[in-house]
Amino acid sequence: MIKYQHITNILLGLLLIYFASSFGFSAKLVPEPIAKKTVATETPELKKVTEEFNKIESKDDRVLIYKLFAGAAEYLNNCQTMTETSQFDPLLGKVQTSYGWDRERYSAFTDVVSDYLISMDYETPKKLETKDQRKDFAKIFQGLAEATKYE
Repeated sequence: MIKYQHITNILLGLLLIYFASSFGFSAKLVPEPIAKKTVATETPELKKVTEEFNKIESKDDRVLIYKLFAGAAEYLNNCQTMTETSQFDPLLGKVQTSYGWDRERYSAFTDVVSDYLISMDYETPKKLETKDQRKDFAKIFQGLAEATKYE
């Protein structure tokens, strides 16, 4: 249950980032996908993310999911105010309260995203004091953005 709450917080946080990016932060940096993506092969977990993502029929939901992950990656690449990875979770929690994300609607997708995050050691707190540390953390969401980007 905690796994699902954590992934729900992550997806909802990404939703907040998406809405923030809509007002100028990274809207120009996140291109809109136009078709389904072929299977990503970087890791087995990302391959599963792509496979489940391609099962989502709603174009609006696919675009939203991609923009959430791409927006999170862009935000984390450029944010200099966070000093450790655990500071990202409260942002995600605010989205859950404000906008909500129905994890049950795409539960299989939520599960594979959670598996990917675990494989990337997302839950282990890490310092974000240098540009390289921030980029390494952002790569987690860049992988998700690539897995959910469709051409």
